[in-house]
Amino acid sequence: MTESAGAAARPQAGAARWALSSSADPDTVRTALRRAISGVTVVTTEHEGRPWGLTVSAFTPVCIEPPTVLVCVNSHTVTGVAIGAGGRFAANLLSQDQLYLAQRCSRAGSPKYLDDDVVAHAELPAKVAAPVLRDSLVTFDCEVTEARPVGSHLVVFGAVRTVLAPTARPPLLFGDGRYHHCVDFDEMPALAGVLAMA
Repeated sequence: MTESAGAAARPQAGAARWALSSSADPDTVRTALRRAISGVTVVTTEHEGRPWGLTVSAFTPVCIEPPTVLVCVNSHTVTGVAIGAGGRFAANLLSQDQLYLAQRCSRAGSPKYLDDDVVAHAELPAKVAAPVLRDSLVTFDCEVTEARPVGSHLVVFGAVRTVLAPTARPPLLFGDGRYHHCVDFDEMPALAGVLAMA
């Protein structure tokens, strides 16, 4: 079987070289997890009657039937307390245009009010309960079905009640301690041709 012209060549096998080789102590695991590249999610709730957000590193779909997602938040944060008390939250998957929100909502100990960054309640479907960030890739408005304490965090399962997605935008990514823009590999050959003619 021959490789197609656009397929990437497999690197030559060689001796394994480990940058990390250690027992699973917290510092080593933290360093290793930094290598995971993922989208950026801000969980929104209400605090003192105002929209509040927290950038989280753990968001994942759980199942489609019933529609369920999972987020992990520190139990002692404003967001963790609000989820436990109110039972509602929204998971907002951020676009590249929202880097400033990811940074603001990840600063420990600083206010994370989002009054000027959410869609006005009058513009949302009546059944939406949690604050919705403008310009996100998609927002999942969720009702908590289960919240399990694990160490310092709450593992929160949310039943998706409403999905809101505006016009598609490029996603914001995070990994290795930095924010990244994505590259569409399917468009790389065309881009290379344009650059060659420039």
